[in-house]
Amino acid sequence: MLAELINKTDGEDAVLSERQLIGLGVLLLFAGHDTTAAMMGLSTLTLLTHHEQRKELMEHPEKIGTTVEELMRYLTIVQFGLGRVAKEDLELADAQIKKGDLVVVAMNAANRDPRAFQDPDTLDIDRKMARHMGFGYGVHACLGQNVARAELKTVLPKLFQRFPHLRLATPLEEVPMDFTGTNYGVRKLMVTR
Repeated sequence: MLAELINKTDGEDAVLSERQLIGLGVLLLFAGHDTTAAMMGLSTLTLLTHHEQRKELMEHPEKIGTTVEELMRYLTIVQFGLGRVAKEDLELADAQIKKGDLVVVAMNAANRDPRAFQDPDTLDIDRKMARHMGFGYGVHACLGQNVARAELKTVLPKLFQRFPHLRLATPLEEVPMDFTGTNYGVRKLMVTR
């Protein structure tokens, strides 16, 4: 994508200025790296603490696609969508929203909604998936979602194939979590084999 945009920045018909191109590059690097790294850490932690699900995945590697989708739903590393301003008065789930009010979607809550997902607080790699909000939605959906899926589908099986006896080196409650940034994640994951 960047190569195509760079090729279109020469001459009078430039699509983006050099400054815009640099900004887009930084955004793609940050959004693509930080979110995927956070997702890999959380997914690893989750599979290390859900032994039966990890065993099922290792015995049936063809389930990696549904596993990644379920992990995206279950973990939801980007907790909140971008704020929007209501264009008109409306009622949503018995809440009154006035024109001009700020509305923010709690994507983690949407992904744990029992009206959309049966037993939503349970990790189930065999779940028949409804649409989750792990990558956002509509025109604001993550541009890199297919790359992120491909990375997770590659890294997770390879990790547990290479280290089949991998386990936490510390109690779960001692794993330092990051709740302060845009992305929910693991600060450090100590493991042993």
